[in-house]
Amino acid sequence: MPRTRECDYCGTDIEPGTGTMFVHKDGATTHFCSSKCENNADLGREARNLEWTDTARGEAGEVEDEAEEVDADEAEAEAEADEEADAEEAAADADEADADASADEDAEDEEAEEAEA
Repeated sequence: MPRTRECDYCGTDIEPGTGTMFVHKDGATTHFCSSKCENNADLGREARNLEWTDTARGEAGEVEDEAEEVDADEAEAEAEADEEADAEEAAADADEADADASADEDAEDEEAEEAEA
């Protein structure tokens, strides 16, 4: 059964019987789907720098995925910070309530001492 290959430059599938296979002097093979890919490779252009290639699209997708992950991490960090802030506020409110309660007890003790005197 004929085998479909992938263009080594742009990443698209090459149908059997189409495209060009370039064999280097060292025996390595490079498959091109079109003369456009072959000429760009001959000119020394990097496929990752061209928007129309799958490699460039794949890297752009990875960058977007990383950006989404960073956004998710930032959102989690903000949520944790909010929870910590709420916990600190609750602790501060509890401390104030304890301080108020002890101040009320101290005032009652002083009043009781003055009444006895």
